[in-house]
Amino acid sequence: MRLLLPKAILIAAAIWLGFSGYARASSPESSPGSNPMATGPVAIATIALLAVTVMVVRGHDVRLVLLIGSLPVFLATHAMPLMIQKMVAEMANPATVVPIGAAVGFAFVLRATGCDRDLVEVLMIPIRHVRPLLVPGGIAAGYLINTTIVSQAGTASVLGPILLPLLRAGGLDSARAGAVLLLGSSMGGELFNPGAVEMRKLADLTGYQGAELIRRSAGLNLLACSVALTTFCIVSALRARQKHALTPDSPETPSPPFRLNLLKAVVPILPLAILMGDSLLGSFSPVHGLTGPTRILAAILIGVVAAGAADPGSIQRLAPAFFEGAGYAYHHVISLIVAASTFAEGIRISGLIALAIRAISGWPGLAMVAAMVGPWCLAVIAGTGIAPAVAVMEFFVPAADRMELDPVRLGTVASLSAHFGRTMSPAAAVVMVSSTLAGARPSELIRHVAPALLAGGVVMIAAALCRIL
Repeated sequence: MRLLLPKAILIAAAIWLGFSGYARASSPESSPGSNPMATGPVAIATIALLAVTVMVVRGHDVRLVLLIGSLPVFLATHAMPLMIQKMVAEMANPATVVPIGAAVGFAFVLRATGCDRDLVEVLMIPIRHVRPLLVPGGIAAGYLINTTIVSQAGTASVLGPILLPLLRAGGLDSARAGAVLLLGSSMGGELFNPGAVEMRKLADLTGYQGAELIRRSAGLNLLACSVALTTFCIVSALRARQKHALTPDSPETPSPPFRLNLLKAVVPILPLAILMGDSLLGSFSPVHGLTGPTRILAAILIGVVAAGAADPGSIQRLAPAFFEGAGYAYHHVISLIVAASTFAEGIRISGLIALAIRAISGWPGLAMVAAMVGPWCLAVIAGTGIAPAVAVMEFFVPAADRMELDPVRLGTVASLSAHFGRTMSPAAAVVMVSSTLAGARPSELIRHVAPALLAGGVVMIAAALCRIL
């Protein structure tokens, strides 16, 4: 029964195609996408969008829903071969598959060698000794770790066992401590990594290199996340004062002795340092002369070698861990990109996007607001920020110049909004991990982070509309 309404909508769209599209298909001047404003394809694309939204809300797999929703749209435009071609292109797209697979593979290598734990220990040193740094420092630590471990759930898993006892010892209850972990792990640190999904898709759409994209998007990212962090700290302090939560609800659990290895702590940031410093080092850079995915892969492989050198006992595990991570990325990330890009392509050739762009071309601010609200709402529903961000960027970024908008700013707004929405989603993996480690309900964590994220979002869209950054 759960699938009855969405299936009925899609079947109705297919039947409509049979009656309304046949004449156009047999017409000599008819060709796929030749009449972008044709009523039939636009209407069917609209129905497909509504059906996809309904099915995602009902909790069905996002990838399956997007691919099923693509079928009537491509049929309506008589372009089924284009659907297959788009899927093939995205499944083997070196601009996304190589950097994302390599980045997640590197995260698995860091876990296998223990380098991620050493990085966390280094970041925790000042927080342990200065109590006022507990909340902002905990959030900042998660944000920084997420720049190297491009997985929000992975970041929370690594940071949580070390950070949460410190927060509880500092007087935070379980819910607020879990919210600190959640906000830092999921807010947007990943967008400083050139291998992040959203950065790779934006690079693919705009033609900018990863380092240039990060430079252009950093201001908006830091502004929105700083406002969210500040708001969280203020609201958290007010709530603590109202509840008179001046003592810890549980003593700090002594952690087992840990021997810090500074060399291992440096390994996670090595690829980022290489990529960011490439222009400064010039011909001395180890990735000098390389471009695109090759450049990112080379920097990450240097990091893998460094991880092996820092932990010689794990050398035998490096290759299995790297390719296990790459496979994980393909399963959980690339597959979403394939489905979202295919659906977006179908909507594009139907003429619906051209119609929407024409309608709002006189109000570019409306497109910017849509690039924020759409990904945010979809991420809350779906529990993932990848598919909403990619889909919205596919829709709007190519048309940004026509609307006199900065495509990088538009893509940054879509990406950050999807990250903020996911952080508020009860279906998100990072929310589940954070709540489990903290021993609090997901709804409690979301209640704590929602005001901060909304404040950050308001400032972000205001800055984007005023072109401050």
